[in-house]
Order: sequence, then C-alpha cells, then structure tokens
Amino acid sequence: MESRWHETMRKGIYGLTGICWIAIVVIIVVAARQHHLLQLAPIYAYNRPQGLLGWTLASAIVLSITSGLMHREAKRQSR
Repeated sequence: MESRWHETMRKGIYGLTGICWIAIVVIIVVAARQHHLLQLAPIYAYNRPQGLLGWTLASAIVLSITSGLMHREAKRQSR
C-alpha cells in the first residue's frame, strides 16, 4: 500500500509535469505571435540548456521521466 506522502509527491510531480509542458507551448505560441521565434534559439548548446525555453524543456523531460517511473512503481505496488 502506498503511503500518503508518496501519493502526494506523485500527484505533485504529475502537476509540475503538466505545468512545464503547458509553459513550453505558451512560450512558443507567444514568441510566434510576436515574431520572435528565432530568438528562442539555441535551446541546447555547450552541453547545457540555454534560455527560458531550454531550461523549461529540460525540466519537463526530467519530470516526465520521473513521473513515468513513479507511475510504474505505484502500479507495481498496487498488485
């Protein structure tokens, strides 16, 4: 059985993952509407994320992986 802390943490990470992906879409849409899409480049250079879009994208990828692993673990424990 999953503890209350683990369940709260899992839901929090799911929420942060969703917020990050929504933020990425908003950043791209706003930049496109203001004709500043090319100013978002480079997203990844010198082996690290660059700028707002790069850091948000890196965070979203890490949170997505963490979220997937937590979902798998919760599913395994419920059996």
